[in-house]
Amino acid sequence: MKKLIVIASLAFGTINLNAQVYFQANPEGYGAATTGGGNTTPVTVSDYATLKTQLTTVGSKVILVSGTITIPQNGQISAVISNKSLIGLPGAKLVNENQTGAGILNLRSGSNNVIIRNLIFVGPGAYDINGPDNLTNQGGTNIWVDHCEFQDGQDGNFDNSGLSDNITISWNKFTYLKAPIPGGSGGSNDHRFSNLVGSSATDAPADGNYSITFQSNYWAEGCKERMPRARNAQLHILNSYYNTSVPSSLAIGLGGGSKNSNVYVENTNFANVTSIFRNYVSTDGGTIAINYVNSLFKGNPVSTTYDVGTVSKPNYSYTVMPVEQVAQYVPDPGCGAGATLLVAADGTITPGVCSFMAVENTEKSYVKIYPVPVKEVLNIEIPQSRGRSLQVDIFSATGRKAISTSLNNNGKAATINVQHLPKGVYFGTLKTAENSYPVRFIKN
Repeated sequence: MKKLIVIASLAFGTINLNAQVYFQANPEGYGAATTGGGNTTPVTVSDYATLKTQLTTVGSKVILVSGTITIPQNGQISAVISNKSLIGLPGAKLVNENQTGAGILNLRSGSNNVIIRNLIFVGPGAYDINGPDNLTNQGGTNIWVDHCEFQDGQDGNFDNSGLSDNITISWNKFTYLKAPIPGGSGGSNDHRFSNLVGSSATDAPADGNYSITFQSNYWAEGCKERMPRARNAQLHILNSYYNTSVPSSLAIGLGGGSKNSNVYVENTNFANVTSIFRNYVSTDGGTIAINYVNSLFKGNPVSTTYDVGTVSKPNYSYTVMPVEQVAQYVPDPGCGAGATLLVAADGTITPGVCSFMAVENTEKSYVKIYPVPVKEVLNIEIPQSRGRSLQVDIFSATGRKAISTSLNNNGKAATINVQHLPKGVYFGTLKTAENSYPVRFIKN
């Protein structure tokens, strides 16, 4: 049964996003070699002491987080951590809201081969005292952080520094929900600075450049700067979405540092941010290069005047979502960036449920299903097939047919009563005379 669920989910994701796969069994980009705990039997943790023990014990582990785990004051888990997969069950949170003694997890130098997925990190709110981040990678290599939500880090949400290298950061949401605290010793009264790469002009990994892929991330409300801010960097920012109303917000800040920096920005939508780039060579030294390819700034193509130098396209294999679809899929609360994966008790991972499910590379061809999740009545809209009959076949996750019926798509939402179905994940198809559309939903 586990094999069936994974195969069905992968097929669904590939069809819906045409090229971009929002549910990935393995990372793309600079962190592609990361395997984490591999196929070891998962262990579930629900308290701080057990979480810390499992993370710091030598050996490969798949650790599932259940519920909310509160990190005590000064209890940041800071250790050399290797060959681990840390994965949240639905709704799982790691929380440290202590302004004195903040910080949740720090991968110390020497950490290697770590996967972190589907977790919500909650910090105390931005306060500029050079304190800990929600997640700090202080020297870990081969790291994949995927489908997590980072809220209200004290110093930052997720920073990479020291000897950190070969990292993929995909489908994460970064946000600040708490008001910033002024008066910190660092001097900034609004330190909602999300993601720092390199802590100084001379901070760099062994090969000189932080190689990081930022894929399909969402810098959301409350973010002010560092989305990211980098030195000595080799970055690929792909299919990401920026939407924050904070005044004077700044997306990318780039300094050269001692080893120089280059950034390839591709199919990214800067929907709502004050500035998309600031040059920090005057303070960091070195040289920089940044190119914007097929990207948008407040609805318009990013002008070539923002380009600095020439950056080569990354030479690894990866998939690309059309930039016109980024605003639809990346912030989707059901399947987009953030802790939206469905993780079963046995560790099986499937994608969340999208509000809009595109089946062709065009904005007009989609299926809309709501509410998500559903309790009693499922509503289905296919605007491009109005006035036609629909054949609906729905199956449970085990492959058992649950519903088979014909509906009339009369210009309004077609409805299906699902009250009788047991709770769980359901797959299926909607067919017209010309087309077949995949459908997937959760029954609560």
